[in-house]
Amino acid sequence: MQYVPTNFARQCFVKKKLNMMMMTIRFRKNLWPVQFAFHSSGAGSLSAGWALFARENELRIGDVCIFELVNSEDAILDLHVFRNHCDVMH
Repeated sequence: MQYVPTNFARQCFVKKKLNMMMMTIRFRKNLWPVQFAFHSSGAGSLSAGWALFARENELRIGDVCIFELVNSEDAILDLHVFRNHCDVMH
């Protein structure tokens, strides 16, 4: 599950008055359907579909994902990933 910042969730999705909706992540010219859930706390999360996206695109702990809402009507997000290339020694 990927959490979405509260202010982003409120700005983009409260207007729709939905608790859950399908969205599309656009990454490397591919489209990935994911489910967005808006929580009563005001935060949101990407759930169904996110794990498959993360696995198939080899996301790792420490990678930074920046979401950019490019079309609110069709719920399309561009995703920019900045890879963490630091190896942590234990």
